[in-house]
Amino acid sequence: MKIQQAPTFQVFTYLLLSIPSSVMATDYIAPPMASIPAGDFIMGSNSGDPAFKPAHKVSIKAFQMAKYPVTVAEFRKFVEDSGYTPKANCNDYIGKNWLSGPDSIGTARWDNHRFYQSEYQPVSCVTYRDAVAYITWLNQKTGGTYRLPTLQEFEYAAKANTTSRFFWGDDLNMTQACLYGNFADESGEYIASKQYGASYVGFLGYANCDDGEAYIAIAGLYRPNPFGLYDMSGNTSEITASCFSHGYQTRSKEDNDIEKCEYIAHKGPSWHYPPQSHAYGWRVAKKDDSPGASMSFRLAADDKLAHTDGSTTQFEADMAKAQSAHLAKRDRLPKRPVGLQLSRMNADTYELSWHSAIDPTVTEYDIYQSKSRYSHLLGGFYQDHYNKLKTVAATKNTTTLVLPKSGASFRVVAKSANLTSLPSVAAANYTPKVVNIPGRLNMQEAIKLENALLGHRAATPEKPELYYLSAFSHGLVQPKVTATFDVKIQKTGWYSVNYRAQVRQKGKFIRLWQGNKLAGEISYDPEIDETTASHQKVFLEAGYHHLEVSVKREGFESWYLAWIDFIEIK
Repeated sequence: MKIQQAPTFQVFTYLLLSIPSSVMATDYIAPPMASIPAGDFIMGSNSGDPAFKPAHKVSIKAFQMAKYPVTVAEFRKFVEDSGYTPKANCNDYIGKNWLSGPDSIGTARWDNHRFYQSEYQPVSCVTYRDAVAYITWLNQKTGGTYRLPTLQEFEYAAKANTTSRFFWGDDLNMTQACLYGNFADESGEYIASKQYGASYVGFLGYANCDDGEAYIAIAGLYRPNPFGLYDMSGNTSEITASCFSHGYQTRSKEDNDIEKCEYIAHKGPSWHYPPQSHAYGWRVAKKDDSPGASMSFRLAADDKLAHTDGSTTQFEADMAKAQSAHLAKRDRLPKRPVGLQLSRMNADTYELSWHSAIDPTVTEYDIYQSKSRYSHLLGGFYQDHYNKLKTVAATKNTTTLVLPKSGASFRVVAKSANLTSLPSVAAANYTPKVVNIPGRLNMQEAIKLENALLGHRAATPEKPELYYLSAFSHGLVQPKVTATFDVKIQKTGWYSVNYRAQVRQKGKFIRLWQGNKLAGEISYDPEIDETTASHQKVFLEAGYHHLEVSVKREGFESWYLAWIDFIEIK
């Protein structure tokens, strides 16, 4: 893995010699196809986002589908032969807040955007209109009957007769995903944080593995699914020949007419997201002339009607060479240190220890110390919350530290000649704060967080400093988020509740648990000022307790929670 300078937008000059001669041998490339057998499958999901409900049985006729998304090399043939000119208005923005940036139309194009690295990566920065134009041209060239796959065909082909969470298995901890696709992963976290200060930590999260790529990868770089199809999940999202609707309810024929519908369905997550259920999809306005830099498409054809010839064989051979050359120069991140322990030696002196690296490329370790009491609970790029304290040789796996009286947390990073690992899990030493109730429960006072981290807004002349618990998900089902607090409840009885939060969807929001007892449920209504309404209540028992705040949401959702006030009802 070579870390390049953060790309600046520039016009690429493609010299004749920069494109493989084999790609230039004919004026088109007939795509490699796989035969997809007829069959039935369960489409959609009964949990999560209503857009993908209900799960229902679908029958699919035998058809053919391209092994790979259409690549830059294939699309270049079309542009050069036909004179077709896709618009140069693609949004390829990326920054500290990832893809959330200027709303203005971009200026990138299919062969000139910041994620371009190879003629053999999926062509992106293309619209539904561009895909249809390409297919029309290719059919004229080959006499084939290529088309875009339908939403149903794509999901069936992606699942490939499997019933597990992903086509490669349930992979509950997402440790195997990187063998089968290019997702938000360790390399993505590392490179984007170095280049832009962006981080998946406390945001979308990332797979617990390293696929070696941060952005769009060469097509076919990972293992295929059981139907022999590559990149059916990850790398780029793909355009289908179906309209998008919120749910699989009965719809009129006109609503399903691709020539008349307002939104086109896309399938699959791109490199920017962790692995998602194969039911996952999203929509793009058909009239949208400003595509994203991670949108691509692949071809389908009715059974036995695709065209293959010598260009197909040559294309696969050239792609294999490009893959091999890329893999040969790709470095791997060192493994992050594990097993951190902070052991007290005397008064303020502690020993920080970790497991020795088994990676021979590791040359030394960097030790980072927290900037604040809450650093170990915060999401985002770790260097925003930690300062480098010292460096020790790889032959050591301990170091002596003096802790401030207020406490501290530490992370360790392994270093090789060119790269560093992601940071270890933090080792922290703080005296937990006991929150008195009645009173305010601030989210930064949690002694334990699961499936979410804190966000932080620095104080400004207009607004005070704010810590908040937050979660964001594009997936079908979100994990349950919990925050645990040490509390001292003064009296047994009913307490009214106010809180500061923002949620996308109305309805049940928070559950409060006192040990194994449900103390109460709190709902969210955007029409009510929940910071002062005092219209919801919970029952709490006096004494010292662990109080758990839990949030479980479904579908496309984002929320934040800053504090909860408990007011005794007298």
